[in-house]
Amino acid sequence: MEHSKLKVSVREETGKGVARTLRRGGQVPAVVYGGGNVQSLSANLKDLEKAMQGHAGRNGLFDLEISGGKKGRTALTLVRDIQRDPITGKILHIDFLEVSEKAKIKNRVPVEVTGTTPEGVKKGGILDIVHRELHVECLSSQMPDHIQVDASALDINQTLHVRELILPPGVTVVDDPASVVLHVIPPKADA
Repeated sequence: MEHSKLKVSVREETGKGVARTLRRGGQVPAVVYGGGNVQSLSANLKDLEKAMQGHAGRNGLFDLEISGGKKGRTALTLVRDIQRDPITGKILHIDFLEVSEKAKIKNRVPVEVTGTTPEGVKKGGILDIVHRELHVECLSSQMPDHIQVDASALDINQTLHVRELILPPGVTVVDDPASVVLHVIPPKADA
């Protein structure tokens, strides 16, 4: 998985008033947690939105280039929470979790359905995607952008479970192995 780079600045002041001032100036208040430390940051809204639209959006890894404070540093992070404006969808606040390249991490990864039209859909069935994201555990360097699921062979009333997925090396799914990822449901009869 590629890492998106994002430049952020340390901010000393916190609170609602400071956050509103930052937002008016085109900045987004942010926080990075990790190693028992919490650091308040600010990021440029346009740069943040561009990074979020990149390779894996909110599921991806971000290299935060932190400037200001005592000394600048780089932190490998995951997005843990995003607060958005309910009307405009604009990012209001973002929380990052600092991770180690040597420790296993858990993250949500989107499911991508691949292959040709499933056999059951050709017969009039409906492909139902039950899980659009799966919780995986692996080293940060092995974190996939998405998990591909081939639904081509599914017929009506057939399902694909978590235990049947073909995963990249080093990646394990934390979700229940008996969970249904997708299935083809029969067509509804006309009244």
